[in-house]
Amino acid sequence: MVATPETGTRVEIALYDVQDDFVHDDHKYVVFLGGRFAGKSHAGAVKAALKCTQPGLGLVAAPNFPMLEHAAKRTFLDRLDALGLPYEQHKSLGSLTIPRTGAEVVFATLETESRIRGPGFAWAWVDELEYVSRQSTWTALKGAVREGPNPQLFATTTPRGRRLVWSEWVQHPDPQHALYRAGTLGNPFVDAATFVRDLGYTGQTYAQEIDAQFVAFEGLVYPGFHREQHIQTVDCTGWATALGLDTGTRNPTACLTVRSSGERVHLERELYRTGMSASEIVAATVREYERSGASLVVVDPSSTGLILDLQRAGLQVRKANNDIITGIQRVSAVLPHFTVDASCINFIAEMESYHYPERHAERDVPVKEFDHCMDSFRYVCLAVMGPRKRVRFV
Repeated sequence: MVATPETGTRVEIALYDVQDDFVHDDHKYVVFLGGRFAGKSHAGAVKAALKCTQPGLGLVAAPNFPMLEHAAKRTFLDRLDALGLPYEQHKSLGSLTIPRTGAEVVFATLETESRIRGPGFAWAWVDELEYVSRQSTWTALKGAVREGPNPQLFATTTPRGRRLVWSEWVQHPDPQHALYRAGTLGNPFVDAATFVRDLGYTGQTYAQEIDAQFVAFEGLVYPGFHREQHIQTVDCTGWATALGLDTGTRNPTACLTVRSSGERVHLERELYRTGMSASEIVAATVREYERSGASLVVVDPSSTGLILDLQRAGLQVRKANNDIITGIQRVSAVLPHFTVDASCINFIAEMESYHYPERHAERDVPVKEFDHCMDSFRYVCLAVMGPRKRVRFV
């Protein structure tokens, strides 16, 4: 793709066909649905950067702060550099300006709709749209993109079941909507085959995460979990605290900060990261233990070396009970009194896709895919919740 910014300099940025079509589409609502590593965020950042060759107020947004700072914003700034558009950041305001073109960009997270109420935008890019937890936030954003001759709201995301994109772009489309889709293996600029093989996904998880298909998971383990009911912001001051830790090397490490008060249980925070070394896991767990004031960390029972390292660091550590069936029963007992912060996007996504195999029997365990937060939370519930449904943090 050759772009011509206001500088008059012709700049070549590599895009494959689906990316290029998405970048140049001028429908009011455009979405690029891609598998993991399919280059969707790159395409979104290119489209957003090209918007900055004209004056106007734009928005770069993501579901939470880590996804904004470490993915969408960083990629967007790289594309501005590639296009030769010098910018001035105003970090205290969460914005930047491009003096040469008169463009201004606001950066925002989308935990609640209050983040984007007020200004009118000429354009907005939302990265990982399907992780936005509340429909009302998306509705408010659509109302905020209203300025200029051709206001445009575009998004990039991996599907998460049959949610917002399925409803708006597939079930109830209109002429203002355009949908582009690409699987992981369709990205010619990366070693996608090795990436996919190392993930080890199969079945419905492969269809969703790699092929970017809309999957309605059957046989959900926790069918009682509902976003509108369970996703809440809760003041947990004075609540008892424990961490659940499920470790991985190729697979993600999931560290959950769980608060409790009486029967109430709240998941306040998640760390979810792939490729962490043992020392990095220890350091991150110690930081969260000290920050949260936790009294206990419950650890994957197979991680014996890590347990010793955490104990040497002064943490109160308990080896987790890995009885999956009993653990699921305990988690199910917690759900009526459970809430989760909107920032815990991986936990929420796993709750909505954690499922049993087809034609499962009563004592079958769930499919062992995309379950790292599920394991971590189950460890905490089994460690601190007795059979009488009373939470006991030591």
